[in-house]
Amino acid sequence: MKKIVCGVVLALVLSWVAAAPAASVTQTPLQQGPHDRAPRGAGKPPARPAAPPLAATRQADVSEPVRASTDLLLSDAAGAQPGTQAEPHLAADPADPIHLVAGWQENRFATGGARALTYGVSTDGGRTWTDGLLPNSTAPSGGPWQRSTDPWVEFGPEKRVYYASLLYNTSNPDNAMSVSVSTDGGATWGNPVTVFRSTNGDFNDKEALAVDTFPSSPHYGNVYVAWDVNKAGGQPFSAQHAVIARSTDGGKSYSAPKVLRKKGNNIGLLPRVGPDGTVYMVWAGNKKFGPSPEGFYFSKSTNGGGKWSKPRQIVNLDRAGVPGLRTGEFVPSFAVDRSSGALYVAWQDGRWTGTAQATLIVSRDGGTTWSEPTRVSDGPGDAAAFTVAVATNARGDVGVSYYSLRNDPDRDWLTDVYLQVSRDGGGTFEPARRITESSFDVRFTARAGNAYFPGDYVGLVGTSTSFHLLWVGVGPRPGTAVTAQPDVFSAPATE
Repeated sequence: MKKIVCGVVLALVLSWVAAAPAASVTQTPLQQGPHDRAPRGAGKPPARPAAPPLAATRQADVSEPVRASTDLLLSDAAGAQPGTQAEPHLAADPADPIHLVAGWQENRFATGGARALTYGVSTDGGRTWTDGLLPNSTAPSGGPWQRSTDPWVEFGPEKRVYYASLLYNTSNPDNAMSVSVSTDGGATWGNPVTVFRSTNGDFNDKEALAVDTFPSSPHYGNVYVAWDVNKAGGQPFSAQHAVIARSTDGGKSYSAPKVLRKKGNNIGLLPRVGPDGTVYMVWAGNKKFGPSPEGFYFSKSTNGGGKWSKPRQIVNLDRAGVPGLRTGEFVPSFAVDRSSGALYVAWQDGRWTGTAQATLIVSRDGGTTWSEPTRVSDGPGDAAAFTVAVATNARGDVGVSYYSLRNDPDRDWLTDVYLQVSRDGGGTFEPARRITESSFDVRFTARAGNAYFPGDYVGLVGTSTSFHLLWVGVGPRPGTAVTAQPDVFSAPATE
């Protein structure tokens, strides 16, 4: 019988020195804590198959997937997985939607984090990409930190780009939230600016950021960074606080973190900004610290992040992982329509068929009320649709993307990327469009503990009339005999 694990592997027993993997484990209840540390005793994932023969390649046009990553660290003496990429994120300049900037992990450690974070830039709508290591973060890029993770990129006004990351050491308890800034659209980057640093055993985790890019907003240009703080003193932590900090000077400095919620668990905080400058926040949590998240929580600020409404639960979750994989099992995706201000939250949920399916809720009144959940993914009920993303485009269409096992007869490993589009604000969705040209075997992606790991999230942005996607797939290494390795791929969804 196949050994399996829950989709998202979260740390329960931690040490500041990476633990060596032990025997394989069977599926266990998901535990809450820093999401990117492997538990002591984590086993090996199911064995990878033999690599497929090298396929013939063809020049990609704008509608075909393009390889965005270039394997900047092909060897790794530090024990990471060389030539691996994971957890991609994507941003588009709202003033110039064919200008894309991405971030991803480079050389993933099975025990958590990566050797470095990479940025990718395209100024032609994803036809071509250039990439490089985010400077002065971890050792390979000239920085002092031992590991980095949770890449998150967003555009600000006037071609400024912000890149948030979690930096930490394994030899001591130091860890920090940081943001690097580019003033030339992602071509070059400044040194990371520390938003908040802990040296006392607290662990900062799972950050995201948002920028106010609405010229009519009274808070135009503000940068908001949100994350969870795992408080030291328990087994191994005593609490998990939801916090947010802001910058009003273009990322040169940040305010002290403001605590949004101390009660229960809080993880996956996602700030978004509405057309009037209102800042909205959605995250996963529950009422009692310890168990895994049971629902999504919501709060908002109407004065530029100074004061926040009392957090409240807006939907229950029916968590559904995917055996053998770490996925975005309870990580929400959150988008705000830049014109109407409508709010969209998407995730994978098991309420429909008992298997993960892409799910959506909508608010049209600033988060006061929310729709009932709607199933978006339209594949077979026993085929998982996982690691879901939502975005809106300039004409108000809603796009939802996800990985899917629908083309694997055994519903195990053969994976594709799909997109579904709504033209009526999330009321109905068109049939799914297959974005990948062929299925890829997810067992060739990086490992996180005893699971395969494309990432906790993927990239999806709206363009003028459509959407652009970024994901981790599997393909050959150009110019070599390597026929199967993880890479970051990009593609537009053409009309």
